[in-house]
Amino acid sequence: MSADNNVTQRRRADDWKKPAAPAMTHDQLGIVLNDVAAMAKSIERFASLLLANLAAGQDEDEAFLAAIEAMAQRIGWASDLVCDRIDGTGGAVHGDAEKWMMPPSFHRHQAAAGGVAE
Repeated sequence: MSADNNVTQRRRADDWKKPAAPAMTHDQLGIVLNDVAAMAKSIERFASLLLANLAAGQDEDEAFLAAIEAMAQRIGWASDLVCDRIDGTGGAVHGDAEKWMMPPSFHRHQAAAGGVAE
């Protein structure tokens, strides 16, 4: 067997192109972004639960889970930001950056203060 037979032929960029998909409607865009935000919220909750149940001394696991939680919050917030600004998308799933990224204790204190953050 020659060496040439073992080499995978490189594909040109044109080989990978697919026909353009039709544009999404605002409703379709909203459905997709709302789903992204809902999934991000699920990931955030899961990471938060795992963080709460870590044993002491698991610093690497804690850092990993905190990073996952932060990325989920950012993805969800970005999806909600877009949904909130495009008519016909159904609006935000969870809310603004404060609702996505501040810890539950922040929201408890805010509610106790009558809606005003301390």
